[in-house]
Amino acid sequence: MEPTEKTKLLEQIEQWNSKDEYSRCIRVIEAIPEQERGYLLTVKLSRAYSNLAVLGDHREHGTDGEVDGNLIQHAIELLESVRFRGENDPYWNARMGYSCLMAYCSASTTYKYAKRWLTLAPKDPDAQKLVRDCEGYLEEEKALEIDLKEREEFIRREAPDDERGLYVNEQRTDYGFFAGKS
Repeated sequence: MEPTEKTKLLEQIEQWNSKDEYSRCIRVIEAIPEQERGYLLTVKLSRAYSNLAVLGDHREHGTDGEVDGNLIQHAIELLESVRFRGENDPYWNARMGYSCLMAYCSASTTYKYAKRWLTLAPKDPDAQKLVRDCEGYLEEEKALEIDLKEREEFIRREAPDDERGLYVNEQRTDYGFFAGKS
C-alpha cells in the first residue's frame, strides 16, 4: 500500500470510528491481507473490535453494560500479535489497558498497562485518569477482600464447630420436613 493511500485510509478509519461505525472499519482493514497491514492498522483493527464489543455500531450497546467477550478477546489477540512493537507505544498500552479492563474486569491487569501508558505519556489526561480509576478499583477490591475475610473470621469465632450444621427448628410446623444434624 502506498504511503498516501495508507494516510487516506487512516483518515477514513478515524472518521468512521468517530461516527461509531466500527464494523465498517473492521471490514475495510480486514480486506487488506494480514501481512500488509502493519503495526498501525493492526492496532486500529483491535480498537474497532474492542469498540464494537463494548459499544456496538452507533452505540447500540453503549448503555446496556454488555460486552461481547469473543470480540474483546479478538481485540486483545490482535494487540498481542504486535506486542514487540507496541510495548513502548503509549497508544498500544492504552488500547491494551482498556481492552483488558473490559475483557477481564481486572484492575490489576489493566493497571499494568495504564502505568506503562502514563510512563510513556506522563501528561496524557486519559492515562492519568485510567491509572487513578485502576487505583480506586484496586482499593475497592482490597476492601471487599478484607471484608470477606473479616466476615469469615467472625463466623468461625461466633459459631463453634458443633453449631455450624443444619438444625431442626421444632417450633416451626409449616414445612413438610426439616433438615437436622445427625
